[in-house]
Amino acid sequence: MAHVHSAEATVVSVNPSSISSPIEQSFTLNISITNVTDLNAWQLYLLFNPAILNCTGISIPPDNIFAQYVIDITITVFDNTAGYIRAFCALNGTMAVSGSGTLCQIGFKCKAPETTILSIAAKMQAPTGTYLQDPDYNLIPFDAVDGSIEVTGSGLQRNAFNATQDSATYPVIIYSNSSITSFSYNDTQKTIMFDTSGPANTTGITFGTVPKQLLNGTFAVLLNDTAITIALSGNQTHNIISFTYTHSTQHNEILLTIPGDVNGDRAVDMLDISIVIDAFMTSPNDPWWNALADVNGDSTIDRSDILFEVDSFLCRWSP
Repeated sequence: MAHVHSAEATVVSVNPSSISSPIEQSFTLNISITNVTDLNAWQLYLLFNPAILNCTGISIPPDNIFAQYVIDITITVFDNTAGYIRAFCALNGTMAVSGSGTLCQIGFKCKAPETTILSIAAKMQAPTGTYLQDPDYNLIPFDAVDGSIEVTGSGLQRNAFNATQDSATYPVIIYSNSSITSFSYNDTQKTIMFDTSGPANTTGITFGTVPKQLLNGTFAVLLNDTAITIALSGNQTHNIISFTYTHSTQHNEILLTIPGDVNGDRAVDMLDISIVIDAFMTSPNDPWWNALADVNGDSTIDRSDILFEVDSFLCRWSP
């Protein structure tokens, strides 16, 4: 049977199209469709920046566009490493709907301050992309409207600097509630340096967004020459290094090092092993816990961390 599609454009859109949300907060948005005719199945392929956002779930709400009909199959998948969402939904048999409504709802959590696009990708590319389909398996043409998400820093200021490597210039973005001064980059030593200052005895927060072409590998952060605990995230092109500290005037160094370097001196030696031994048999809730000593990242400091240090003993980072 022939199916006639409306001459008025069908639109698949992120709704709302623009959201501003603080870091560490969660929000939910809809994927909406307007003016569709004879819709029997749909698939969404949505791309996002996993360094900025993490997906927390995908659902087909009770009032979705297929609500009055029997849904034959629903599939939802998301990947917070690669940064994509795929959702599929189809009606049973040759049933079809026309009109406007919601396809699905998606939850996100804000990970780092920045603006990112939610992109409805691979349009009209079945079976892997975003597509609409009628009961005869014909693709339904549509326009796509992407979304823009601004993750705000809750008092963090954006600081942009340039770093030069092999005659190429790369932007380094630092979000912080501190004043950032004296930024520099040493290409030979693979080290970013800057000073932070703020009201005495308050907590400083810094997120450094660093292109992977500039620095990529195992990171350490030194605060006045002392290694501190960091959180590391990123995507295919950038690393995001975040850390906190108590305000005064602090000298910060973000540097490349080697696995097992606990104290940030770019070597694995007895100093590192001693730090691990001092925190031996602890987990995050214990008073002697030291996140720096958790060299394998399993939230427990045990024999495996000691063995990791022994296997790396006397290794040293070099340019």
